[in-house]
Amino acid sequence: MICNRLILAIFLAVSCSMANFLDTLFFRLKVDYSSEVSEKDVSALLLEQRLDGTWPGPEYHKKGHTPIEHLKKARTLAESYEHSCMDSSEGKNASELERCGVVRAALEKSLYYWFIRRNDFVSDNWWMNEIGIPRELATIAFLTWNEISVSLRPLMIESFPQEPSGNGANRTWISELVVVRGILEGRDSLVRRGLRTIEETMKVTGQEGHQRDHSYFMHGNLLYNGGYGKIALSIAARWAALCRGTPYAFDRENITAMTDLALEGNRWMMWRGMVDPMVLGREISRRGGNKEASAYGRIIDNLLQVDSSRGSEYRAWRGEISGENHLSGCRYFERGQLMVCRSGEYFVSLRMSSKNTVGSESINRENRKGFWLGAGVLSVYRHPDDFRNIYPLWNWGMLPGVTSSGDGTQNEKRVTNRSEMVNGLTDGSDGVATMMLDYGSVTARKVWIFLEGTVVALGNGIAETSGKETFTTVDQRLVHSEVIVEHGNGLVETLPENKAVVSRRLWHDEIAYTDLDGNGFSAVFLPQAGNWKSIGTEKAEESAKVLKIWESHGRNPRAASYAYQVDLPVPREKFRGGMPEKVRVLQNDSVAQVVYDERRGVFAGSINASVDITFQNEKLSFESPCVFIQKDGARKVKKLTSS
Repeated sequence: MICNRLILAIFLAVSCSMANFLDTLFFRLKVDYSSEVSEKDVSALLLEQRLDGTWPGPEYHKKGHTPIEHLKKARTLAESYEHSCMDSSEGKNASELERCGVVRAALEKSLYYWFIRRNDFVSDNWWMNEIGIPRELATIAFLTWNEISVSLRPLMIESFPQEPSGNGANRTWISELVVVRGILEGRDSLVRRGLRTIEETMKVTGQEGHQRDHSYFMHGNLLYNGGYGKIALSIAARWAALCRGTPYAFDRENITAMTDLALEGNRWMMWRGMVDPMVLGREISRRGGNKEASAYGRIIDNLLQVDSSRGSEYRAWRGEISGENHLSGCRYFERGQLMVCRSGEYFVSLRMSSKNTVGSESINRENRKGFWLGAGVLSVYRHPDDFRNIYPLWNWGMLPGVTSSGDGTQNEKRVTNRSEMVNGLTDGSDGVATMMLDYGSVTARKVWIFLEGTVVALGNGIAETSGKETFTTVDQRLVHSEVIVEHGNGLVETLPENKAVVSRRLWHDEIAYTDLDGNGFSAVFLPQAGNWKSIGTEKAEESAKVLKIWESHGRNPRAASYAYQVDLPVPREKFRGGMPEKVRVLQNDSVAQVVYDERRGVFAGSINASVDITFQNEKLSFESPCVFIQKDGARKVKKLTSS
């Protein structure tokens, strides 16, 4: 009997303790959801609300559509009520108390309308049904849980799942909703189930989610650090911070995994307040997508609360979001097939794909012209806004760095490179990337060599089978300065608007472009206008001057080639004075694509077969396919195998 009483006492003590910790999570989450809203907006909602609880605007009767706008308006009322009405009534005058009653009544009326008709509000998009709607209701629930009618609470609870499901970021989203339900119901087992699954989504996996190189994949093996990866990281960091100091706290292994994704993955893919659009997936077709670096501020705040060991790196990252740079060098993401080279003066990324990854996706009417996005896009930045909102103005058949034919329209949900031969290597400061291109009707051997402020691009074996004109696009960017060209006779002139020229050397905004094989570039800049609706779902006009630099390989090429280099930063005066060539192309054929950097004595490139390369007194011997960098007599080699 005494033993049974002791067991009961322990059980009650533990239950009480867990209840207290659940109360802690409830309070922290309520504070996290709290937001100040415009009372002018609230007054408008109160004035416009109909007797049945609806508002003008949301499409309540559209088949296959969920009027999520209704819940967003209800959320605004909840935010207003929590902010202005849920402290003590002492000190409030009669008018203020009356307004609080009106806000609460309007909120409850809108919620009863929603739940009575919720079976009519089923979207054709599963995400809206399973994630979008519960997320809106979660905010309303936590802000007003102890104030709304008791009859509304079970309706709220039934809106949230009891089991995690899905993959990658979707699993993280749904697991969060499981935790929300557990807290509202006071169910410790449900809270733990959801939190452990959130932790698991941060672990390295071979499926969708966090990859071993700290890339993040969604929708198949599609690089998505800046979209879904940011979302998953944001949710996990939020709950890690909310659970700190409680029995629900994240374990060290999972915090390390989350930290690695943040600092070794996403941080490298951002620069001075800009998120590289090449890691946004289809979100590249959303206006302002690459200016969302500020959203990482909250992620950093949360991670700092649970991982002080890397505090200096988080603080440096925060400075980078504000426009600084504290991270330099080259990094190759083998799983993501992305090369990044960066310093305080430039950011360069190369986005490739292979048979084992997804090059581009077009779903929900977004990214409808992204066909060539996985074909080797070379993005060169001098300033964070160099490509800001350029995408409705782009010729999507001529993306920077890409050898292509066709206009870029993407008719399939997902497209990619059909070759498996994609690889890269860095030694921390220099890098080499190679891709056998088999994309659309174009095939080619392509190599990029990154040499501290210089990028050398080599291509050979270029063939096209449909009869379309084929191009290698050197760049397509917003015009930020005059454009200077050098002609074959050495004459240097400023390129006027709307005049197309062929030139061996060009300069724009401290970026110098040099043809290395005598074929010459075509270049033109002219005003462009476009609408985001042409590539996505948003309706907004854009206009700007766009510079386009390219080399044509004609129709039906069978063995075309190119070789050029991009240098930055290059002051205008230095370009006008004549720049000595820094790089020699030693070989650019089916056997090898190799260059020599005379400034630093660096050999680098890609080898496709057994070969000896002799230059001056140096002999380079290779027995098997590889990419390599050789400096100071030491060689770093990575064998070429399928990705």
